[in-house]
Amino acid sequence: FLKPTPGGPARPAGPGVVALGDCMVCHTAPDGPAYAGGLGLKTPFGIIYSTNITPDPETGIGRWTSAAFKRALREGVARDGHLLYPAFPYIHYTRMSDDDIELAYAWLMSRPPVRVKQPDNDLAFPLNFRPLLAFWNALYLRPGDGAAPGTGQVERGRYLVDTLGHCASCHSGMNLLGGERSPAFEGGTVDGWHAPALTRLAQGSAPWTRAELADYLQGGLSLTHGAAKGPMRPVTERLAAVPRADVEAMAAYLVTIQQ
Repeated sequence: FLKPTPGGPARPAGPGVVALGDCMVCHTAPDGPAYAGGLGLKTPFGIIYSTNITPDPETGIGRWTSAAFKRALREGVARDGHLLYPAFPYIHYTRMSDDDIELAYAWLMSRPPVRVKQPDNDLAFPLNFRPLLAFWNALYLRPGDGAAPGTGQVERGRYLVDTLGHCASCHSGMNLLGGERSPAFEGGTVDGWHAPALTRLAQGSAPWTRAELADYLQGGLSLTHGAAKGPMRPVTERLAAVPRADVEAMAAYLVTIQQ
């Protein structure tokens, strides 16, 4: 899971990048093959089914080049040119480093191909008319440049929280157009579960400490605050496999955004 970084600490290799990006969480249906898609993502506009990201050439990404994969993450555009729905958090992934995108692509393409075709999305007209997403992208997509994140702990944590982990997708809520509310991290709702404000973790009768945050993110349990449940549970299961330094960096960054 680790690769050396010149002049700095070891960073996650392909499987670690994919774990930090929570790819398996959304791209695996209940009781379905890992990364083969088919999970129904409930949105205010209908149900969007996640895609197959195994290297199957017919139903997955087996014919995708690394350039096509990068364009999907940077611009929200699929290999054949159709626009992707922002249930796929490309507005965050767009800021991934070129190195991390290449690592994720190489690892996903090394997975066993699984031939699974997902159900059709259940969206009402005109929301099922993909060209309208160009207007949405003009409002909310700010393409990244592929630059590597800073090497400091807080800078690394910001990258993992804001970009790879796309935490704002759940912890910010959505406006009427399906864009994330601003300011970020003020809380939201996911599949009927409340995603608490990440800017108020230091408030209340039992404020979160940095150590507790790191333990919770990687183990799904805090003796003071309880166990991860709902959509957060599989996130902590993925983070259990990443370097401890990365969850500590995430916790360090979250401490800096407290109000």
